[in-house]
Amino acid sequence: MRRDIFIETGNVAKLRKSLNTLSDTERGRPGIGVIQGEAGRGKTMAAKEWHTVNGGIFLRVLEGWSQFGFLQELAFEATGDRPGNTAKCRTSIMNALNKSHTAIIVDEADRLNIGRIEDLRDVHDMTGCPVILIGEEGFYPKLHARRRVHSRVVDVVNFDPINAEDVMLFAMQAAALEVSPEACHKLAQSAKGSFRVVYGYMLRLEDYAKAQNTNVIDTKAVESLRIGRA
Repeated sequence: MRRDIFIETGNVAKLRKSLNTLSDTERGRPGIGVIQGEAGRGKTMAAKEWHTVNGGIFLRVLEGWSQFGFLQELAFEATGDRPGNTAKCRTSIMNALNKSHTAIIVDEADRLNIGRIEDLRDVHDMTGCPVILIGEEGFYPKLHARRRVHSRVVDVVNFDPINAEDVMLFAMQAAALEVSPEACHKLAQSAKGSFRVVYGYMLRLEDYAKAQNTNVIDTKAVESLRIGRA
C-alpha cells in the first residue's frame, strides 16, 4: 500500500481554509486558531501537509515541558539556536518573528500548561504571528478559563469522524481497491471515525485482495476478516 498518499477529506479542507485565513495578513483574521478532534482523525497529518506547502513553524509538544524547555524549542524552530535561559529565548523568538507573520503550529497543545499558552499569546501579541493550537476533543473549552487567550481565538475547526466517502477515496488511491459503498460504511463505523484505524483495516484488506486475486472488496470480505469485531 502506498504511504505517500494524502487524502483530501472534508476535514482537510476545513483546516486549510482556516490556516489560510489566519495567515493572510491583508484579508485574513490574524489571531489564534484551534484545531480539535479525537485522536486518529488526521489532525497532525493535515497540519503537516499545510506546513510543508506553506512553511512556518511546526512544533510538537512533549509531555511535562517547563517554560524554559518550551521556549528553547520554539526559539530553535524560529532561529536554529537554543539560548541558555528563558529571557534569552523570549528575546530571540520575538526578534526572529517580529512582523514576519510566520504561522506557528503547535501540535498536541493540550499537553501544555496554561502558562505556556499564555507565552504563545505573548508571541502573537508582540509579533503578529498567527498561532494554531492542535489538541484533542474538548481542548477549546479549556481555554475559556483564560479570557485573554480565549478572546483571541478567531476560529475553531472540529475534525469530524472519517466517513464512507473518505474510506472509499483512501482505498482507491492508497491501495487500488474498489470497496463497495456498503463496505465503506461498515469500515468507517467499525473504526469509530478514526483514520488511523481505517489505515490498519486497509492493510488487511489489501492482503486479502492479493490472496483472492481481486481488487474488489464487499461487505462479505470485510466480515470474513472479522473487521470491527472484538
